[in-house]
Amino acid sequence: MKTSPYRRERKALNAEMNVVPYIDVMLVLLVIFMITTPMLTTGVDVDLPKEQTNTISSTSQLPVIVSLKDNGEIFISYENNIDQPISQPELIDTLASLQSQDSGSEGLQVMINADQNNQYGAIMELMANLQQAGIKKVGLLTGKPLPEPGL
Repeated sequence: MKTSPYRRERKALNAEMNVVPYIDVMLVLLVIFMITTPMLTTGVDVDLPKEQTNTISSTSQLPVIVSLKDNGEIFISYENNIDQPISQPELIDTLASLQSQDSGSEGLQVMINADQNNQYGAIMELMANLQQAGIKKVGLLTGKPLPEPGL
C-alpha cells in the first residue's frame, strides 16, 4: 500500500533534559553572590600581624571582639553591637556585665584584634583591663602569613 502524502512522519520523543535555563539561573546567582559578598565584611580596619596559628575551637557563643587601633582607639563587637567605640572604663564595665550574663560553664571568650603597629604596653594594658573585668579566656587575632618569596 502506498503511503498518503498528507500523513505526518512520527519522530522519536526527546527525553533529554534542557539544562540551559538552569545554567542561566546559576549564572544569575553567581553574580548576586559576587556582588553581595564584599558587602558582608564589616569591622574596624586594622593591620593584623601575620603568623601561622591554630584555629580556636568553636563554642555555642560567639566571642567578644575588642579591636585596638594603633592610635589607641578601642572598639567592641558583641551580639548585635558591631564595632562600637568604647573607653577603657566602659570596656571593663561592659565586659563585667557580659561575664555575669554568661550562663555557660566555659566563661566569656574575648578576642583581641590589635593593629601590629601598636606598642606592646598598649596591648598589655588592654589585657590587664580584661583580667580586671574577670575575663579568663583571651585570644589574639592574626592574619594569614604572606608566602615567602621564592617558594
